[in-house]
Amino acid sequence: MSIYIKNSRIIKENKIKKMNILIEDSYIKKIDKPENFSFKEKNNSKIIDAKGCYVLPGIIDSHTHYLLKSRNSVTADDFYSGSLASAFGGVTTFIDFIDDQYERGFSFKESLKNRKEEARDSVVDYSFHQVVTHYNQNIVSDLREIKDEGINNVKLFTTYRREGYLIEEAKLYELFKVLKQLRLLPIVHAEDNQIIEEKEREHKKEDKIEIKYHPDIRPAEAEAKAVENIAELIDLLKMPGYIVHLSSKLGLKELKKQVNKGININAETAPHYLILNKKFLEGKKGRRYFMTPPLRTKEDNRFLWEGLTDGFIDVIATDHCAFSESQKNIGDSVFNVLPGIPGSETLLPLIHNYGRAEGLSLVDIVKKLSTNPAKIFGLYPQKGSLQCGTDADLVIFDPEKNKKLNEMYMHSNAGYSPYDHIEVKGYPITTINRGNIIIEDGFYRGNRGGGEFIKAGQSSLF
Repeated sequence: MSIYIKNSRIIKENKIKKMNILIEDSYIKKIDKPENFSFKEKNNSKIIDAKGCYVLPGIIDSHTHYLLKSRNSVTADDFYSGSLASAFGGVTTFIDFIDDQYERGFSFKESLKNRKEEARDSVVDYSFHQVVTHYNQNIVSDLREIKDEGINNVKLFTTYRREGYLIEEAKLYELFKVLKQLRLLPIVHAEDNQIIEEKEREHKKEDKIEIKYHPDIRPAEAEAKAVENIAELIDLLKMPGYIVHLSSKLGLKELKKQVNKGININAETAPHYLILNKKFLEGKKGRRYFMTPPLRTKEDNRFLWEGLTDGFIDVIATDHCAFSESQKNIGDSVFNVLPGIPGSETLLPLIHNYGRAEGLSLVDIVKKLSTNPAKIFGLYPQKGSLQCGTDADLVIFDPEKNKKLNEMYMHSNAGYSPYDHIEVKGYPITTINRGNIIIEDGFYRGNRGGGEFIKAGQSSLF
């Protein structure tokens, strides 16, 4: 199938250009001025008029949790519903997680195979991060196997000791040496476990265990301390590192300090840490806004926006982890409520709506939501670019379209929207994944199972 997109303003090579696009089969065949397309090229194709809109490379949500099995529950969104919601938001590729199933007798390679099977219903393309929560003598060969299968990074935790996620300091150092040897990027959930466990004991003793105390139990100081510790480790080994879901002013200040020392430490944040704050935890619907790390203050919001505009934060991803309202109502304290919120569908519109006001250009937004994650996670230029010969992943975005972000218009199985109080200006109207029209003028045109696993190459951070 051929598609000809005319009257296009495309985001390409850090510039906005007036060029048209020809797609043939799965790839971008030609990008050029309108007069350089032949009559045959135009008229033997499905024609899409993008007048008044921008054409962006497909958005990459590089941090999702679809079909997450945790705490005796399974998320409301599986790979079909999660990817469908993401497609409505202009996402053409997402990167999810493979659990470390060593204690269940599965190797990393076997776990990857199982996760790919679970993802077979996805409507857009996907890749994976590998979670690692153990260290043994087989780790080198096991990690080499999944690198050969197209995994370029591993996720590590500096907290959740009781849950079995935390790797102790001595073993963590040995694991980082292995990651450097294999050139696998460590991506880190950075919260200091000792600080958090001390705060947990204090709050239990004082019976301060309601949702509103979550930011106090997992304070910004814990994030900053963990960022400092990871920076020290990667500096010692002269390798890169990446902090997921940075949430606080203190965490960002520590990140800036380390970057200014020349340490190769990089970070992402999420829309909820830019737009929402801890006041949302205090209302009747507070459980909707419960996630880890927790929401913080308006001052934290402001500093994180500054981190994006001054280039210290490289990526914005959603940490989409959607539980239904009934699932969120399970539990009687801050210690047993299911953490996570939906977000993939609203990533682009939220960042466009608020980011432009905060000083991000449309080119900057494309970098944070597409180009940078593609490079860091080894998918570029196949993903995250508009180049001839690459996958025809693109989004037609109407900067004037207004839309309310309440549950009536959302497609996640969560059944609610954490942004239902917001109306954005600017919304994707057409999503194309490898030349297939998935969303057209707000209607679903895709196929269940149409997405493919994309093998990642080496991270650009090495």
